Amino acid sequence: MVQREIVASGLKVKQKSIFDLDELYKVLFRWFELYGYVLQELEYRDSVEGDSKHLEIKWKAEKAVDDYVMYVIRLNFLILGLQKVEVEENGVKVKKYTGDLEMNFYAFLAKDYENKWADAGYAKVFREIYDKYVIKKRMEGLYRELYEELYKLLDEVKAFLNLHRF
Repeated sequence: MVQREIVASGLKVKQKSIFDLDELYKVLFRWFELYGYVLQELEYRDSVEGDSKHLEIKWKAEKAVDDYVMYVIRLNFLILGLQKVEVEENGVKVKKYTGDLEMNFYAFLAKDYENKWADAGYAKVFREIYDKYVIKKRMEGLYRELYEELYKLLDEVKAFLNLHRF
């Protein structure tokens, strides 16, 4: 059975502003691709209230480190009051969006993600020994690496939102 070692939970970026939602998607897709993650959109829900839209989007990005450990980053978007607006950018009118954007980030190490070590009998004992003694230092390094990658992603999102103000 897959065991999760939580690296970060409940990290949040929240902003009410004008932003380019399409460009934010592209920035995030490129970031995950650059760092070797496979990205899945788990959920996309939208609803309309009056002249605005509400979006709830859930992503999961995975990167296999080896056949035992995988990095997993979960990203949940909640966008309330999304509306199209026109803004002037370098003398040209462009279409953007305005709304309340909230992004929640979670990261964990998934151990034995291929279920090669069964949770029954002697395999469970060997797995515990393997985790506690054989790869303990390596896991600490992987934990730190995922933590750093997650904060690079957060920095990318914050830079995008702050540099693209209108």
